[in-house]
Amino acid sequence: MELTGLLQIAPFQGMKEEELVAFLFGSPNSLKCFEPGDVIVRQGNLCKGLYLLASGSVRAGMINDEGKELTVEEMKAPSLLASAFIFATENRFPVNVEAVEPCEVFIIGKERFLEFMHLHPLMMQNFLKDISDRSVFLSKKLNEFALLNLKNRLLKYLETHSVIHNQQEVAQRLGVTRPSLARALSELVNEGKIKK
Repeated sequence: MELTGLLQIAPFQGMKEEELVAFLFGSPNSLKCFEPGDVIVRQGNLCKGLYLLASGSVRAGMINDEGKELTVEEMKAPSLLASAFIFATENRFPVNVEAVEPCEVFIIGKERFLEFMHLHPLMMQNFLKDISDRSVFLSKKLNEFALLNLKNRLLKYLETHSVIHNQQEVAQRLGVTRPSLARALSELVNEGKIKK
């Protein structure tokens, strides 16, 4: 695990490495390791503190009662997981978080995190900026799903990723079935908007 990389993300920007070490390794914090496919947290679990992805990568996704899956985001370390929900009135994880590759995750208790932010105002300012940025990200994501039809979402996806390697993964990311995705792809090819 590389601590200098952690100093580049909110809320740790501008902190000294020794301050970060004191914060991360103080009691009652814990460091947990996960293998690919392991569930780090389940949708609906209480968010009891700050979850910090220190190494590896994860997939955050939702699943409904019928088993339909939607990939909300894929994150690489270093990164905060569900930072906007730590201090929420209903502080439950809105997504399942699953390890994509071997991961290390620090879990810092809410009280310790709050106490440390009071001692380090810059940390608090950075954290507030981070959760505000997450709100902007989620607003954009919601806009994509609420206002764009599948073909437009697919075109938007292709703008950023340029190619589809795995239709099932893309279907999960877009919140549709694989046959619906295949049908939309065929229509876009027939309309001349994309090439096969």
